[in-house]
Amino acid sequence: MCKTAGISGGDCDGGAGDRWCASSLTASNPSCAYSIPSVTPDTAYNAYGYIVDSHNFGATSGTQGSNGAYTVNNVAPVVSAVTLNGGVAIDLTEGSTTGVVLGATITDNNSCAGGELATIYGYTYRSDVAYAGCDVSGEANSNYCYPEITCTVTGGTCTGTTDASANYTCTANLQYYADPTDILTEFPGANWLSTVKVIDNNSATDDTEVASGVEMNSLTALDVTTSINYGSLDIGQRNDPLDKITTVTPTGNVGIDTELSGPANMCTDFPTCTGNTIAVSYVKYALATSTAYASGASLTTTPTEVELNAAKVRTGSPATKNVWWGIEIPLGTTPGSYTGSSTVNAYKGEIVNW
Repeated sequence: MCKTAGISGGDCDGGAGDRWCASSLTASNPSCAYSIPSVTPDTAYNAYGYIVDSHNFGATSGTQGSNGAYTVNNVAPVVSAVTLNGGVAIDLTEGSTTGVVLGATITDNNSCAGGELATIYGYTYRSDVAYAGCDVSGEANSNYCYPEITCTVTGGTCTGTTDASANYTCTANLQYYADPTDILTEFPGANWLSTVKVIDNNSATDDTEVASGVEMNSLTALDVTTSINYGSLDIGQRNDPLDKITTVTPTGNVGIDTELSGPANMCTDFPTCTGNTIAVSYVKYALATSTAYASGASLTTTPTEVELNAAKVRTGSPATKNVWWGIEIPLGTTPGSYTGSSTVNAYKGEIVNW
């Protein structure tokens, strides 16, 4: 039985490598058998049958050299060993994206090579959204659903058409505001899951979800205007109403308040402060425009929580919050250029204000 048509010298034209099988000499009814390997591409295979006698004379029957082709059917691929971020909690990157790796092993007894595995996608999502809520591109949402992530084969894990399995990785670029699932968040009972899906070249498909999800950690972060210039003020003058603005922009995945504090003094030789000073208490702030200086809160050296109520970022355009500032120049202050600092820390806000 030959893979291609033609015999010579009592053997297939291509020799042993062109032969499916061969029988030994027999008085009648010769036969031979070929076992199809467990990993075989699905397609039609030619099988040309020849009978020759001990003198290498071929049979004269009309069926001599006829093609008894057979077909290997397609079998569906199988996804296994799905992973998400190596099984550890996800930490996002302030104001940017974070590459989170999904992994899986895909097995196909029609082989892992030769274009058999046509499409491999990864999906990652908040567990209460579930795969059913994140299984097509139209359901994408940077807060909770990253569907149809392109996957690539890990080098060296698929050796050819006789190999059934290959490892794949998919990198999901998660936005900095992807929903947290740890404590004191909107979804503390959830976590994040991943699914890997394969479609072979005959449209047979399989998908498998990771066995255990991972937490998305809270990222409490902000960006803030870098300087405040109170202007030129005489002794006894002040910013009234408070009119110097710092703008706070959430850059994490939670709603935030702030903690404000400062050093004991503004100084003409800051931060050494061995010269002339203005006490920190003369710096005041408020969360509303046109706040009178007398109604503002005094800055202190102790971090003090301020109910900024900056909402959780839901899109690529976070909502900002302003803080209004002012200073009074107390009597007896020596004229000069005074410098100080204000520390603005991000503080996870109450969930109701997210």
